[in-house]
Amino acid sequence: MSQTLLARTTAADRGPRLSSAKRAETAATVLLLALLIVAPTFVSRSTVNDLGQAVCLGLFAISFNLLFKYSGLLSFGHAAFFGFAAYAEALLLQSWPGLPLPLLVVGTVLSTAILGLLLGQVCVRRSGAYFSMTTLTIGAFFYAVAFKWQGVTGGTDGLDSFMPQNLLLLPRWSLDNPGTAQTYWLILAILIPAALAAWALLEWTPWGNAVVAVRSNEKRAAFLGYDTHGVKLANFVLSAALAGVAGALWAIDNGFVSTDSVDLSFSTTVIIVALLGGSGWFWGPMVGAVIYIAVSDRLSALTPHWQIFLGLAFVGIVLFAPRGLAGLVQSIWQRVLTRRGRQNV
Repeated sequence: MSQTLLARTTAADRGPRLSSAKRAETAATVLLLALLIVAPTFVSRSTVNDLGQAVCLGLFAISFNLLFKYSGLLSFGHAAFFGFAAYAEALLLQSWPGLPLPLLVVGTVLSTAILGLLLGQVCVRRSGAYFSMTTLTIGAFFYAVAFKWQGVTGGTDGLDSFMPQNLLLLPRWSLDNPGTAQTYWLILAILIPAALAAWALLEWTPWGNAVVAVRSNEKRAAFLGYDTHGVKLANFVLSAALAGVAGALWAIDNGFVSTDSVDLSFSTTVIIVALLGGSGWFWGPMVGAVIYIAVSDRLSALTPHWQIFLGLAFVGIVLFAPRGLAGLVQSIWQRVLTRRGRQNV
């Protein structure tokens, strides 16, 4: 009964416009995913290659946002899970290239989820700056392991040549030397169901309401009978698992894994991507990743100091559009609807 009351209370806190907001978010989600799926049919090969990196980075940013948006936890070491999964996928492909790719991805994600469960037992007992510093320490530790353990990770040289020429999808179905577009669609075939499952779980189930309730008022949630530690831990594990999916797909898309995938700067990059796209919308980080990859590629071709200009643009977004680009578009759309309503009256 207390859990039902909490779900109703959380739903009430989200406001009377819940149904209309849900419909708008669903429509935007369908449009975004449709554009990502059909993109290779009308863009160049190099753009498709950039899109492959963007969707992997976007899924990684979404996994970060599961903690930031739904649990109110800022992680500075989220690249530890991404890099762990990328290295695990590369090592599994080196050791068992004949195993079906879905089985390899599932094994990588499960191992990353177990890692998240172990580390989450420590991390989620803390909040605020203490949580952030704990994740920062964990991220630094994983980077040091990847940098020093050259016999396994290759050190700064990384791991390459692990992708087989014939990529086995099912026992009797394989892709022979898949092209850029084929690899991109293969990534989406794994990425989209994983992201949709997390979206549905957090946005459309009572458990998602519980996660938001714990973030909003942990004491009230505990008073109503929820295991607040368990709720935060479960969301932490889900976030780690989703980062594992992104890391595994990143390894497949690039065919190369190095210490850059577990570097602390990569953890800060994903924060920028999530805030750029808009952390208030589940799919906002995906939009931010596409824009980040596109802008960084254009700027890097113009000047070696492109990061300075990208940083200034990010500062502008934070100052003038604190809800990110998705929030900015939503605000403009609401103003348009409001003006139309006044004109009709």
